[in-house]
Amino acid sequence: MTAFRYSAADARLVTVSGPGLVADNRLAVSPSRTTDEAAGVLTVHDAGGARSVAVRVLPAPGVPADMVVAPAALIHEYRATPEEGWELASTDARTPAVLELELPPGPSLEEATKLLRGAPLVHGHVFAHDLQASPDCWIDASGTLLRVRQVLDDSGRPLHGLFRIGPNTQLTLFAPGERSGVDIVVLADCSGSMSIEDIPETAGHEGKWFSRLRTSSYISRMKALIDALGAMIDARTRYDGVRTRFALVGFDDGQQPVFPHQWGMEEVSDVHSVQRLRGDVTLLSCRSGRGTDIGGALHKAGELLHHHGVPGNERLVVLVSDGAHYAPVPDERSGESVLGTQDPVSLMEDLHAGLNIRLHAVGISDEALFDRWWQAQRHRPGWTAEAPEHMVPNHRMLRELVTVAGGDRQRIGGLDVLEEYFAELGSGVVRAVGRPARPRLPALQLTPGELAAEPGRRVAAADPQRRRTWDKAVEDALLAHARVCEASLARLGHQLFRSSPPNDSTRLRRQCADRAEFTAWLSVAYQIFNERLYTPLRIPKKDPAKVLDLPQLAAPFWDGRMSELHELRNFYHHDRDMEERADRNRTAGAIVHKHTGNYAPSEHDTDAWCALQLALVRNLAAICNEALAILNAAPDPLSDSEKPEPVPEAGPGDSGRIRIKSQGYD
Repeated sequence: MTAFRYSAADARLVTVSGPGLVADNRLAVSPSRTTDEAAGVLTVHDAGGARSVAVRVLPAPGVPADMVVAPAALIHEYRATPEEGWELASTDARTPAVLELELPPGPSLEEATKLLRGAPLVHGHVFAHDLQASPDCWIDASGTLLRVRQVLDDSGRPLHGLFRIGPNTQLTLFAPGERSGVDIVVLADCSGSMSIEDIPETAGHEGKWFSRLRTSSYISRMKALIDALGAMIDARTRYDGVRTRFALVGFDDGQQPVFPHQWGMEEVSDVHSVQRLRGDVTLLSCRSGRGTDIGGALHKAGELLHHHGVPGNERLVVLVSDGAHYAPVPDERSGESVLGTQDPVSLMEDLHAGLNIRLHAVGISDEALFDRWWQAQRHRPGWTAEAPEHMVPNHRMLRELVTVAGGDRQRIGGLDVLEEYFAELGSGVVRAVGRPARPRLPALQLTPGELAAEPGRRVAAADPQRRRTWDKAVEDALLAHARVCEASLARLGHQLFRSSPPNDSTRLRRQCADRAEFTAWLSVAYQIFNERLYTPLRIPKKDPAKVLDLPQLAAPFWDGRMSELHELRNFYHHDRDMEERADRNRTAGAIVHKHTGNYAPSEHDTDAWCALQLALVRNLAAICNEALAILNAAPDPLSDSEKPEPVPEAGPGDSGRIRIKSQGYD
């Protein structure tokens, strides 16, 4: 990569809108400054300090050496103007081994997986993650925004900093528990080696597990598994309304149903089923001298998911094992062996291809943990420097199984790894997507002739009166939003809107001047007022009394004004060529015409885009104010003498509040 630096003192900043090479955070520069695409940082300076954004810099033929071509929406968001200094500099970016993205509202996990797998602009994308004071990071996959959940290195450790998605980056999708029904069969290794007590009680991050009070410094591999399964039960049972079936199978050279007690699967959806599952988990135990038939266990898991799973749910096998000795063991030697004539890897490949079953593998203990424990046993009679092979953790087969089964990355370690994995599994499900598609870059929006004549476009200054009107309208909307959150917390025990990052309100206040800026603003307004809205209010139902404890709230949210925001957001984010789409999308065209008098305003019709933006924000303020009036008119929270009997396993919002059915948010 050739290092480069541009600034307002020696370069022109040209903005373009619409689909093309320069969009999202992609910028174009002259091939004379850099021959390969690179990661960069665009920094804007003003009286309030410096604002920086990670960008992808692409060489484009025809761009003069003293010019930077940037997306109008990005420049407007970061408020780069002639009076302010700006700089663009190349920088180093790491390539992550694993990039985990979160499933957004709208598409199913299957749809989002297909979309992400084929997105042509994900490969090479540059982004910043988990930097101090940085907001959530979103990646555009063919018009669908996916939030970056975590970035990992080859060993599964979280990373933060500046990244560039490479050809070998493994993409995964996380579907939160309220979005994902998942049928789970946990295969628990119950062979003799699981009784080995080589798992430190305080394994993991410093200070994380020191609060545990136990009677010894080590616990058995089986005890670690039992403790970790409790974390999954705690997390998964927080989600109401998601049909999930579960089975726990213990295996050695055969298989035994642990939960439910007969072969099958059972929904864990109420207090009684949760209590039964907790009790049955504690029944897991080791049987010494028995082999490890992984193939037979996988075959049984496939049968259970095929015959007892919920149609449409994810099908997941979680194999938890310390890894038996894989080579056949001669009769004269003692120890464990993998039994069964069918190759477990081939069997899992068939289950994945034929029944769409995915596998996660969790390896208990590792060579370092075992070696530390084994060296501490040197005082025992019969100890040898080289431990018996059947006792040593071996996770080679687990890695092979994950590779063919389209599952999550393999996890290996002690108690902290197990508990972290099962808690995460309880809160959602991870789908492996694979490597990013080969990049297919679109053409630059400006021709060489247009670039040569381009003086440099900037965000136009707004009319003062129009600006004052806009400022008042957006402040009214934000104030109403804050008040309805406060009132709903007092009356219902939860806020109608989840909290937004502080910079979202700043972005909402920006008045647009063209279609690109309106599209960027629309995304922010949608996130604040729709994506973070209490889930039962987001989708209109025939009978609001069935989903809402205060059914009157349906009136302002379901009368069509909120749906205008939803329809426009989908229209502009999924097909931004409005002239082409206007005749085919009458709904969006009618909304635009209603507020502007024009079905398809031109890209730079500032009057039309400002009018549409103003109408939407006034609608949002009115919705919140009407909801506030309904909340204020609702009965006061019940007094102590009027409260119903406590309900077991109630959510945190139930205590001392109007009883609610669910507190889910997308």
